[in-house]
Amino acid sequence: MPITETGCSVQRPEHPDAPAALPADPTYDTDLLDVAPRTEVPNEIVSPCHASEEPAEDQRDSSGPCVTQEAGSPDGQKRPWLIDAILYPLNASGLLHLAGLWLLLFFLCPSIMSTIGLGTEYVPIVYALPVAYTLYYLAECVRDRAGGGRHPPGYWMHPSDSSKWDCVTQMFEVIGCVAVCFWPVSVYYIVREQVDCAYWLLLAGGAFLFPMILLAVVLFDSLNALNPILIGGSILRTFVPYCGMVLLVCGVAVLFTKMGLKTYGFWRPPMVPFLLRLVQFYLIFVAIALLGDFFRRHETRLDWEV
Repeated sequence: MPITETGCSVQRPEHPDAPAALPADPTYDTDLLDVAPRTEVPNEIVSPCHASEEPAEDQRDSSGPCVTQEAGSPDGQKRPWLIDAILYPLNASGLLHLAGLWLLLFFLCPSIMSTIGLGTEYVPIVYALPVAYTLYYLAECVRDRAGGGRHPPGYWMHPSDSSKWDCVTQMFEVIGCVAVCFWPVSVYYIVREQVDCAYWLLLAGGAFLFPMILLAVVLFDSLNALNPILIGGSILRTFVPYCGMVLLVCGVAVLFTKMGLKTYGFWRPPMVPFLLRLVQFYLIFVAIALLGDFFRRHETRLDWEV
């Protein structure tokens, strides 16, 4: 059939098989309903990580714990445990506390003693609180490292401590650990006044028990952890790795003592021994890292439920 033109429109012939056009329904007229015409929105590419919060959480649970990469470790690769322990104090908070405690104990307190001209009878008054806080913070480092901390904690006092005098309580707990482990060798030396085979055996026995006793008392935060059944059972369940850890800690202790055999009482030492005290403090932080790593690796076998 030919195409006919009328005015401005071109009319095409109707195909005999084409279905008839449906009449427009006025109820769906956008002009009558005053509805904006629908526009097509381009499909967004949804990232699998943002598709849904629920599936992401399920994926975390199924694939293991989510590990937060720490600054300075861009690949998230874990360093060897011994290297990690040696580098334990090397962050802003660790260096700040290291320098602060070092200056407090070996510069500020001796300066007060010498400036005022105080005798040794005033040592407990001048040194009591600084020593108490130092032992408190070192115990907090043990707890933080046992909980998975890579570096010393950034706080000066733990936020959960209700009283600022908790550091005094912590000091007596640490002193109690030292007394329990080394009172036999101390009494033996006072009575016999000689260094013989028995002296070294008592010293070695105290050094062998000290890391486990200190770890238990600090983590339980109570002297009630001085339980022979708890300490002995824990050592037996982790005997081989515990012996290795004791050797490392004793090596750090020997290096510590070799650097400070010559003491200067409670007065400020010369420059070289003064700087060596800083290295000694660094070694204490390394020993703390070794102690916390031991608990974290063998927490299941220790079964302390702390």
